[in-house]
Amino acid sequence: MNVLFGNQKGGVGKSTLCILLANYLSLLHKEECLILDMDFQSSIRWLWEKDRANYDNAPLYEVLVIELEKFNEVKDQIRNVHGHVLIDLPGKMDDNQLIPVYQSADLVICPFAYDKITFESTLTFAQVVQHLNKQATITFIPNRLKAGVRYDIKTQVINILSRFGEVIPELADKVAYQRLDTVSIPEEVVEALQYSFEPLYEKYLKRPS
Repeated sequence: MNVLFGNQKGGVGKSTLCILLANYLSLLHKEECLILDMDFQSSIRWLWEKDRANYDNAPLYEVLVIELEKFNEVKDQIRNVHGHVLIDLPGKMDDNQLIPVYQSADLVICPFAYDKITFESTLTFAQVVQHLNKQATITFIPNRLKAGVRYDIKTQVINILSRFGEVIPELADKVAYQRLDTVSIPEEVVEALQYSFEPLYEKYLKRPS
């Protein structure tokens, strides 16, 4: 299954969620994963290489840097990958080379926050993806929510985004995410990840036994 992490708004946590889900699938469900790092910063690949240098154990999964213009060369190959292919996209939409990437998706995970600017960017992203790939399932995950903060437009945002896909349980902001690596899940975030990821896994990602 091809799983895209995208939003035209930068800073919503696409790369972090991609790593967290890869770790979650690998460690808690023993699912095989491959990450394609297509973000311009290549932050996932950088962290993966750092972890490989610091830890003796074998990596949980591979991380490949793929440039947008090279995607057409690999899109047929990744269909033959055994397991989930998680694709971290750049935070932009003004590039026609993204079209085949969107069209390759089975599942789109779109992190967002309950502020006006992020909501508008998220809505535009969902409209474009749905137009280009009517077969893909779009999910939205409220991410990096601050405890005790009142989000005045929360209900309105959920109602509108639900027209395009499912809004899955929110992921609260935690200091432990700053210690993120590609080999483990901090104990203090396991419960939070299960709250957000387990419904996603059971409904869309669980492979037939």
